[in-house]
This record gives sequence, structure tokens and C-alpha cells, in this order.
Amino acid sequence: MRILVCAPDVPYPPNRGGRADVWRRVLAFSQLGHQVMLLSLHEPEGASAPTDTDWGEIDRVVSMRYSFPIKRGVGRTIRQLIHARSLPWHAATRVPNHQEWEEIDRRVSSFQPGLVWLDGPWFGEVAKHVARTQGIPILYRSHNIEFQYLRGQASAAKSWRNQLAWRVACIGLEGYELNLMRQARAVFDISVDDLQYWRSRGVRHGTWLPPLAHLALSAENGPTIHSDVLFVGNLRTPNNALGVSWLVNEILPLLRKARPSLRLRIVGSSPLPEIRKLLGSQDAIDVAFDVEDVAPYLFGARVLVNPVSVGSGVQVKMLDMLATDAPIVTRRQGVRGLPPECCSLFRVADDVSSFATEIVRAFDDPSFDMVHRASMRRTFSTHALNAALEQVCDRFPMST
Repeated sequence: MRILVCAPDVPYPPNRGGRADVWRRVLAFSQLGHQVMLLSLHEPEGASAPTDTDWGEIDRVVSMRYSFPIKRGVGRTIRQLIHARSLPWHAATRVPNHQEWEEIDRRVSSFQPGLVWLDGPWFGEVAKHVARTQGIPILYRSHNIEFQYLRGQASAAKSWRNQLAWRVACIGLEGYELNLMRQARAVFDISVDDLQYWRSRGVRHGTWLPPLAHLALSAENGPTIHSDVLFVGNLRTPNNALGVSWLVNEILPLLRKARPSLRLRIVGSSPLPEIRKLLGSQDAIDVAFDVEDVAPYLFGARVLVNPVSVGSGVQVKMLDMLATDAPIVTRRQGVRGLPPECCSLFRVADDVSSFATEIVRAFDDPSFDMVHRASMRRTFSTHALNAALEQVCDRFPMST
């Protein structure tokens, strides 16, 4: 089958959860024998701009791609404000100009997709246009209840400016998400909890489709980098920054009191200046920023932790942790969206004392039900994605 994937940004390198979820699925589509065209938006310059190497890695997997640059300046703001009268802010930023529309039409017509796979709501206008002009269905992938996720980020942001920006992005978003789902042939939700919410809003054609764990697509038993306690995640969003600050300021002193030689390692991407400063001020912390592959760190850790308490959807990092044989300590948000039978594999604690105590206990007794863990790993494999596609194709035959 030929699949057009509409992604909110370039998913490579897969250095944060949202990107990883998209990129791993693109890899899985390819492994399952499908041809993929990737449609995305990208930064034209700076540290976040894709490199030639990044584009080369993408080209090794996809059959065709088209990405147009994020534009800034007065002209772009005016166009965005015009579109924002009827679209949520982040969807308005991804409406192509006339020349980009023509290029999209030309390339999509050449590729001849059998379906549009829409990752999140932000490229909704492009997905609807392609589905209409090509006469093909949309399959919608819900990563979060986006309007709730953005509200959570607003509550975690420290500056009034960032709080305002996150809240403006929520305007009109709930209805936009709901309408996209209603227009889609099928909805695949990352979270069992979010799926129940959308069902309460009348979305009856939704099913749970878990993210792919890292090991569903790559080999294990490679080189490892040792750490006592490890956190992996982006260091840019307010919820992760808040969680890391809590881990460093509240939990680490208790851990050092119980085990004076213990060290904490933070592996993260795009650290905010205040997080970089915080981590640099602590002697007991080792850092690694913007690494190409987190697997050596994950497999080298004695205890894995997730201190993040704000979010939505499913945190992809939790599934990568399950791919290891290390004990995992998380706050309750970390298991949100996962099926109940999976949650028992994590040590869950929300308050400072309990979280620190669970980490120390994990050092003393790192054992867990390995058979159950291995069974749950299969849930987050390419087989789940293949079964989801086959189910839709059986119900609604599509062109290939």
C-alpha cells in the first residue's frame, strides 16, 4: 500500500517522544512492505534545522518526501492571523502558501497514495485537501487530547508570556480535533484513557494503537553507558522541565542521604537555559545532551525514573524503559494511557518521600516479573500496527 504520512514536523532525528512515535511508525510501515511519502514542516536554519545527514536517513526509508519551511516575519504573521479566524493557532501555521499547495498536489499525484495517515491535528487542512482531491480516506493518529495537553503545558510554564502562548494555542482546538476524527475513516489513539474521552464525545470508530517501543525496530545487546539512576526525555517543554527540577531539587538530596555515592544521569534534548544551569550546579549529576541514540544509556542504567507529573497521551519513554531489564520508578502520570495489565510493571509513587524510597528499594531488590514484562513488550511491536491496518482494510477496502 502507498501511505502518505502527514507529520507535524520532520520526525528525524527521533530525539523526543512525538517525533519518535512518528518515525518508528514510518520505519514499521516500510518494514511491513508499504511505500511511504512523508509530508512535513521544517525549520529552515539554526540548530533545529534538519541536516543533510538527517534528510539522507529519511530518504533511506521513504519513497518520496516533501517538506516546506516554517516562515517568520510580518507576512507570515498576517497569513497566520487570517487562517486563525477559523483554525487553531498551530494548524494555522501549517497551511501552505499557493506555491506550496501546487507542489504538494504535484508530488502527491505522482505518488498516488491509497490513504492519508494524519499524525495529530496540525496538518489537518493538508490531509483534508489531499483526501478530497485524491478520493482517498484519512486515518487519524491521536497523540494527545491536544487541548488538554496544551493547557497542562500552560500551567507548568513559568513565565506569563509562555503561559499566554500555550493558552492561545488552545483556542478552537477541541472542536477542530473532534471534527477531524469524525471525518476520518478510523481513529487510532495512543492512550486507552484518551480513547475513552473521545468515545464520550461520540467518536465510535476509534481503537487503541500503542506506540512502538525502540526494540520493536532495532537490535538490543549493543554497547551500554552505566548510570545509577537515569532520566531520559526532552528538556524543553515545561512539563519535563518541571519534573527534572523536582527530581534534582527534591529527590536527589534524599537519595544521596541514603546512598552517598549515588549519581544521577540526565539524558535530554534541547535543554532550556535554566535547566542547563540547574544540572550544571550539581556535583552528583552527569548529563548528556542531544545524543543520537539513547539505547546505550537505557540499557546501562540500574534504575530508570520518570518524575514528570503533567501531560497527556502516552509517554513514549515509558515503553522504551520496558524494553530494558531495569526497574522503573515513575509518577502516576507516567502510566497514564497504558492498559491496567501493563501498569503493574512500574513502581508508582507521587510524593517526594515515596518516590525516593521506591528508588532505594529498586537498588536493594531490582527483581520483577520478567515473563509478564516480555509478554507486554509484544504489545508494543510492529505486529500491533500491522493488525490495525489489516482491520481497517478488511472493513474498508482501499487502493494500493
